[in-house]
Amino acid sequence: MMPQMPPAKVVGFKPLSEEWNYYSVDDGYILGVKLVLTKVMKTNQTDPSGAPIYVIQSAAPVVQVLTQDEYRSMTSRNTISK
Repeated sequence: MMPQMPPAKVVGFKPLSEEWNYYSVDDGYILGVKLVLTKVMKTNQTDPSGAPIYVIQSAAPVVQVLTQDEYRSMTSRNTISK
């Protein structure tokens, strides 16, 4: 049985930063992965510190596949796109 989601209200949001995470995989390629939110909902619950609990929805992760040279070129120019 799936757990019930607590009551929640959709709230507006704006991205302040959408960073890429890069992972080196065993076959020599570099995977860039970024999560992009599509919806934010605020519940009426709080965590033990008193901070509100949010539920998020996101699109499928954005993924890019880079060669080692492409990754080195991006990082050496410090132009990793956000």
